[in-house]
Amino acid sequence: MSNRRYARREARLRQQCEDQLQGIEISDPCAVDEVCRQLAIKRGRPLHLHELPEVGGANSPCGIVISFESEDHIFHVGATSERHRAQIVRHELAHLLLGHAGGDDAVKSLLAVLPDEIHPSAVIAALGRTSYDSETEYDAEVAASCLGELFDDLAHSGRGSGRPGATSRLDDALVHPRRNRRS
Repeated sequence: MSNRRYARREARLRQQCEDQLQGIEISDPCAVDEVCRQLAIKRGRPLHLHELPEVGGANSPCGIVISFESEDHIFHVGATSERHRAQIVRHELAHLLLGHAGGDDAVKSLLAVLPDEIHPSAVIAALGRTSYDSETEYDAEVAASCLGELFDDLAHSGRGSGRPGATSRLDDALVHPRRNRRS
């Protein structure tokens, strides 16, 4: 694929993410829990975040999203930095926002018949996505990066920050010296 095609694809993904984030206000670009809460309200369906158990290994999944009839669940590793956790959740959110999510039918079927003593996150840990080979994984990873940029833009635009304009501008000047200054 040519660079121009990748650029167009990224622009399309960014626009899709922007459209989905209309009306969302955040104060911290890493506050994915708050974004998930607001998206759940906006979409009119619960969105739950769960920590995956530590199963170790290089091929263990970092995250997975499963959509059921009336709610969505994002599972993510817990033993990681807050920044990495935020990227994992943004990646899984990207699957939801781009319409990729639904959950693997085999995983959902298995979860439906599990005995109560087997925690669903253990199954997800064993069966989760670990490859970025497919087009949907590529799109989700690019969109997750776009979401990170959009969250940062929202957090530093003064929308939802609760900070007065001068304080917000001072914060931008000190924290983000290369960011375009507000007038």
